[in-house]
Amino acid sequence: MAQQAYRYDQRAQENRQPRLKVRQGGRAASSRLDTLKKVSLTAVMLALVCSVLYSQAQLSELTMDIQTYQSQLSQAKSDYNYLSGQLSSKTNMKNVEQVATDQLGLVKLDPAQVTYFTLENESKVDKPENGAQKIMGWLEAGLKSLTDNLVS
Repeated sequence: MAQQAYRYDQRAQENRQPRLKVRQGGRAASSRLDTLKKVSLTAVMLALVCSVLYSQAQLSELTMDIQTYQSQLSQAKSDYNYLSGQLSSKTNMKNVEQVATDQLGLVKLDPAQVTYFTLENESKVDKPENGAQKIMGWLEAGLKSLTDNLVS
């Protein structure tokens, strides 16, 4: 029995002390995970920096395009204002009258050239057919305008 007791005591001592297993590289797995985290964080930061730089480049390019188009717009507005002024000066009524009298030989309407018809009971106007009636009409209109001018 003494041998068994001895064995028993030896087993008790073995049970009291925890069994430790030694592994090589146990810390290495944790180190790899930390390295992977650092690399992925660096990759994400690099991607963010690249995207910010790219958006800034696009922004500056679009800003330059906007400035170019604004300068073209202001030039077009200036041309429009100039051409509008030229058109208004050419179509001014005084210029139109001057061109009509100088180049086309037109004259202003004389009140003697206007004939008024009154239709009291008739629904038609008889036009003189021969030259004598036309001349009499012109003389009558001329006398009428002369008397209107003298009375006024």
